[in-house]
Amino acid sequence: MILSEPKPKLEEALALLHLGLHEESLALIENQLQSDPGHKTNITAVSIFNRLELFDRAAQCADATRRELCEPEDLFQISLAYNFAGRIRDSYEIERSIQPLSNDISLIRLYGLACKAARLGLYREALNHLLSCFRFHNVESLDAHRKIFLDSEISSLWMRIPETPLSLRESMRFCNLPFDEILALNESIHPVRCVDYHDFDIMPKRFRPLLHPLHQTCFEVSPLQQATRPKLYADYLEWQQSLVTPRLEIFRDLAKRIRSSVIEKQLDFAKFQAERGRIACARNHIVCHLQNSPRASLDDIPEIPALASLLQEFRAQHDESPEAFEYLISWKCKEEPEAFLFDILPEMPARNRNSGYAKLALGCTHYRLGNIHSAIDQWAACADLWPLDDAPVMNATMLLSGEERWDEASALIHRLPGQCMESLLWKNACSAIRERRSFSISNKIFTSPGIPTPTFGGLYSGADEEYLAETKNFTPICT
Repeated sequence: MILSEPKPKLEEALALLHLGLHEESLALIENQLQSDPGHKTNITAVSIFNRLELFDRAAQCADATRRELCEPEDLFQISLAYNFAGRIRDSYEIERSIQPLSNDISLIRLYGLACKAARLGLYREALNHLLSCFRFHNVESLDAHRKIFLDSEISSLWMRIPETPLSLRESMRFCNLPFDEILALNESIHPVRCVDYHDFDIMPKRFRPLLHPLHQTCFEVSPLQQATRPKLYADYLEWQQSLVTPRLEIFRDLAKRIRSSVIEKQLDFAKFQAERGRIACARNHIVCHLQNSPRASLDDIPEIPALASLLQEFRAQHDESPEAFEYLISWKCKEEPEAFLFDILPEMPARNRNSGYAKLALGCTHYRLGNIHSAIDQWAACADLWPLDDAPVMNATMLLSGEERWDEASALIHRLPGQCMESLLWKNACSAIRERRSFSISNKIFTSPGIPTPTFGGLYSGADEEYLAETKNFTPICT
């Protein structure tokens, strides 16, 4: 190592830090700041001072960095320094400026923004950031989905959530978060949540001996201390749970509020979609209303000209057998395809057994069981009953393309009305058929939302905004 060169000296300072030689690392970085106070030296110093809990000193070096040269990791270090030095607004603005390049960075950024916004009293922004954290899964970073229910930086937000309003746009954005999974994930005290310096301010001091550094400013329970001090460890778990449990109840109530506000709009969504020829989407909005709105009934659905024949079919099915109709629209057949095919459907009365929904379900059942030709036949039969509904047509066309039956696929997909050409799926399918290649309807690209909004999982990009603008509900949302 040539110690006269700046880069090796900085690497040596970091190496000494990682080896636990804190005084030596500190002396070396201070010397380098005197001899070569450039950007690289200052950004390295920020990281070292953060690790040594010298946050005021870290903030001074952060002020001397050149932000245009900073990578996202550097900006997080600067934000960290400002945060623990008490410069919350500066920390917030730095994290807002970070351009996320991965889901991990997005999650870390949003988590940090939720913490800082809460401490600044920007509770609506903080709530949007908090909810946005749950849009990211399969990330390698800190388990924010659990820590967020303990973190002391967000404690004031939890108290404000019940009275914090959310616009329809915000509710539409978050209504399909996996709230039930999040709650289930957090019901258990294990794995034990880590804590940070701000948590030390509210944590009883007697728990400190249990903890050792995890990374940066976070601490976790030492396995040795857990084994040798079981009573203290049990008390520590109880302390964590005493904070988490009431916040889970607040989160559960928030989920109900968000979902109900979007469910209330399902009939409006259905009318909006039907007027634009998106019949399959409109059908799903009606079904969502029937299944989720309190005391919902087919009788309370307003007359929508484009859906007149469908609603007439639904009412006839319901009059014949409410149980059979409910079974079909609930898609329980997916859970028991063989029982549906051989036992349940044959026992249904005629109207329900021969309905469009039954044929749609039969197509799905045969597809799940690997009966491709039967699935095509059933979806084609459904398309005959529902000529304006794009779902059975797109399903059958997908399978026809897989069978290289290009002419049949082209003829079927072009039976749909022109409004369906707005669908990204329709455009992609037509291109694939022209080029003689198969295509798939991927759930990863166009997810089937549990509570549908006009975009319908991205199938009609911009439709949410179109609806909000049309109904004068278009309000800004935090990013």
